[in-house]
Amino acid sequence: MDPAQEPARAPRRDGLDVLRAVAILSVLAFHAPANAREALPSWVRLGFSQGWVGVDLFFVLSGYLIGRQVFGPEEPGGFGANLRAFWTKRWMRTLPLYFIVLAAYALKPWMFGTPFVGGGWHYALFLQNFTDLRDFEQSWSLCVEEHFYLLLPLAAFGLGGRRWPAFAWLVPVALSLLLRFFTRSTMPEGLEPSEVWVRLQWPTFQHLDGLCAGVFLARTAPTWQRWPSRVRALCGVLGGATVVGMLGVCIPRLQDLGGVWLITGLAVGFSGVLVAMEALRLPVAVRWPVYQVSALSYGAYLWFGPIVRVFERRAFAGPPWLTLAAFLAATLAVSWVTYRAVELPCLRLRNRLLARFAEARPGVTAIGG
Repeated sequence: MDPAQEPARAPRRDGLDVLRAVAILSVLAFHAPANAREALPSWVRLGFSQGWVGVDLFFVLSGYLIGRQVFGPEEPGGFGANLRAFWTKRWMRTLPLYFIVLAAYALKPWMFGTPFVGGGWHYALFLQNFTDLRDFEQSWSLCVEEHFYLLLPLAAFGLGGRRWPAFAWLVPVALSLLLRFFTRSTMPEGLEPSEVWVRLQWPTFQHLDGLCAGVFLARTAPTWQRWPSRVRALCGVLGGATVVGMLGVCIPRLQDLGGVWLITGLAVGFSGVLVAMEALRLPVAVRWPVYQVSALSYGAYLWFGPIVRVFERRAFAGPPWLTLAAFLAATLAVSWVTYRAVELPCLRLRNRLLARFAEARPGVTAIGG
């Protein structure tokens, strides 16, 4: 789709689209149909098994993007006007499609004869990341983001956070680290590594590292955006090395303190990668497919669960790469449908609401975010 047809917004940055595309493709690789994934060469399976880190990359990206909104021009009208604009932009972007996918999960017993395991009212309030998730499992990260969307503008506009020194936005990183230490120290013995990891990873206040690192980058952007390109490239190299190093050191030690440090290490590493990639400009021929995957990433993240179940329950003939390609194509196709039918109309409605808010303030023009 031609980007000019989208609702008004700030110009896209190719580097951020690349990171968003890499993040969603990593997550889809991690959750790819097991029957195809297990038939791949061992070195490919090893790479796929680390694809979950795409979620932590999403957190740094999201923190940076909403931080740019928070530290941008304030809305005339004070605290209330800023809250209204912020929450309108965020929730009109994230909530409509989420509730449609949630409704699909709730209708599973009637549509597919399979239960919505663990489903309940807590999904409507984004509280499932504090429970033992069994279905729509990837929604734990949406809970973390929505809670952050609720709290960030209160701190920035209500408590004067826009004027805080940049390092103040790293305090929640230290808080999350300390809470993970406490949680790990109080866990019963004998838990499997996966159980330890879930208890450290899912609760909101134990996973603020990436989001707050992104906000810190937004707050300090006027400084690091002026760095020479070679310095920013070095940040990317060091950031990538940090990600790889943390995975190599911490993953074998998840039952000890590996999981406690891993989330912080990924936030630091992906922050360096973002600094390096933010100013990237792609050739026109490459920009279009990268943008398509980036634009569909939210829908793909919400929809991949039901789609992968279909592929796992049906025996698809052919080589594993063909099954993986079909899974990717199906996920992006469903995401494209809901992007056109749900996300774009809601973005247009969002911009109309913002314009209506601005009409009450003569001389002010609403800008989408």
